[in-house]
Amino acid sequence: MPRPTYTPPLPGLSSDDNLDTVINWGAGADSTAYITKMLTAPEAHGIDLDRTAVLYMAAGSEWPETRLLADIGNPGY
Repeated sequence: MPRPTYTPPLPGLSSDDNLDTVINWGAGADSTAYITKMLTAPEAHGIDLDRTAVLYMAAGSEWPETRLLADIGNPGY
């Protein structure tokens, strides 16, 4: 029996956006290396940037320099 799929709503995104790739970026070393690799050569990884969303979440425990180094800016909070 197939398991039901739950898709939680994401602010600013809808199920009609036709996304096939969602990248979670936490601004740490690992996720920054991953997103840099994906966005530098998306075609090499089969990523269509028009169908890609990047989710960023500041957990509040980041080093103060993290925002400066990533040039995240003010996300509105």
